[in-house]
Parts: sequence; structure tokens; C-alpha cells
Amino acid sequence: MSFVGRILVSRAGQLHQVVRCFSSGMDIPTMMEKFKPMITDKMVHDTGVSANLKLTDSEWTLDLRDDGTIKSGADESADITLDMKNETFLQLIDGSTTTAAAYMSGQLKLEGNIMQAMKLSGLFKSMQSAIKEEAK
Repeated sequence: MSFVGRILVSRAGQLHQVVRCFSSGMDIPTMMEKFKPMITDKMVHDTGVSANLKLTDSEWTLDLRDDGTIKSGADESADITLDMKNETFLQLIDGSTTTAAAYMSGQLKLEGNIMQAMKLSGLFKSMQSAIKEEAK
């Protein structure tokens, strides 16, 4: 199998794990609850950003600036707002896209500084790991 073929199979496997996770009944609120314990003091120190996520049917605040929390609802004092469909959010956490790629393709709308949005990639990678564990 070629290098490109192996990459495509790997990405398909990641997406399958996320789809399986959702087909087993895990919704966005349940996912967010599972992600909360992943936020460490180091992540808050390294990231230093508070973001609102506006998804298809819900809004969330990822506070990696002050409290190190994930909570339901938008926070007016957030540094940035990321507006996207649930599917785009899943692609961010399953690794099949990046914040920059989603922004450049129009799948992600951003209010605020794109460099601050890029700082969230560490959190998305942690979320990816949690999804993989849940799918096992």
C-alpha cells in the first residue's frame, strides 16, 4: 500500500471511531463532560485563551485563560468565537482537519484573532485521544 493510501486508511479509521462513538449514543453534551477532566493547569498556562464554540445546536465556553473549564453556554468575555457545524467540530477533534484548514475552507467562522484560535489545537488533540478511548 502506498504512503498516501496508508494515510487515507488511517483517517478513515479515525472517522469511523468518531462515528461509532456517536452511533453508540454519545452526543455533544456527553462529549464535553468527558473532555472536562482533560484540561490541565499546563494546558491553561500554555493556551491562555477563552473561546466560545457555536455549534449546530449548542454553545459552549472553553476557558483556557482563567478557570480551565468547559461549560454550556456562551461567555460574553471570551477572547474568540468559533462558529461551525457539529460535523466540523468532530473533524477538528478526530484530526481530519485543522483550525486553519476549516477557517480557510469557510467551514469555521471566527470572531477574534486567528492566532488565538490556533492555540486550541492542543485541546482538540486531547479531545481526539478521548474519543479514540471511548470508541474502543
